[in-house]
Amino acid sequence: MLKEYDIYLFDFDGTLFDTLESSIYVFEEAYRRIGVSIDRDKILGYTREPIPNSYKRVMGSMDGYPAFIKSIDELVFSDKVTQMAEIYSDTTSTIEELKKQGKVVGIVTSNAKSHIIDVLNRFDLTKCFDIIVGNREAPVPKPSPEPILKALEFLKYKGSKNRVIYVGDSLNDAIAAKNAGISPLLIDRLNEFKDSGYPVIDSLDEIIR
Repeated sequence: MLKEYDIYLFDFDGTLFDTLESSIYVFEEAYRRIGVSIDRDKILGYTREPIPNSYKRVMGSMDGYPAFIKSIDELVFSDKVTQMAEIYSDTTSTIEELKKQGKVVGIVTSNAKSHIIDVLNRFDLTKCFDIIVGNREAPVPKPSPEPILKALEFLKYKGSKNRVIYVGDSLNDAIAAKNAGISPLLIDRLNEFKDSGYPVIDSLDEIIR
């Protein structure tokens, strides 16, 4: 059984929602607009690192990046991408139970807050989250601890960091939590992290058991 915490922070993509198909669409279309065809099998990796890193690896330089990121933003905020997001079967029950228990629940993501809210509104879950920190609230991406620390700052949290946990689906999420001084937890939906050295769960349900 997992330790009980006061604050539960979650990554969004791949943790609470299955956004792989929408991410594939966004990256494929953004690269297509600049005349580049990318391997679909690599896109999951792109979603788990800062966009400038993958762009430079694909393109070899940062030339044209402003136009590329503009396309990314346009696509992310489109109705099509909002409708493509699918909720995992263990998300609603876990989040609602944590709220019943009086826990503080938040999202810390490299995605855009307004897009996250659009998706949450589709599933009537927005009210369940006390804080949402996106890439505009904390521009320096994970594995920097800045997004997590920004969430704690917004929450005006003065308690022990031992009472805070961050749940994500990538090593950058776990590293960011460790760098922020809080507990990391990896949701291992694709059986990738058993030997990572970080605590791992197979389902969000394990948080509330």
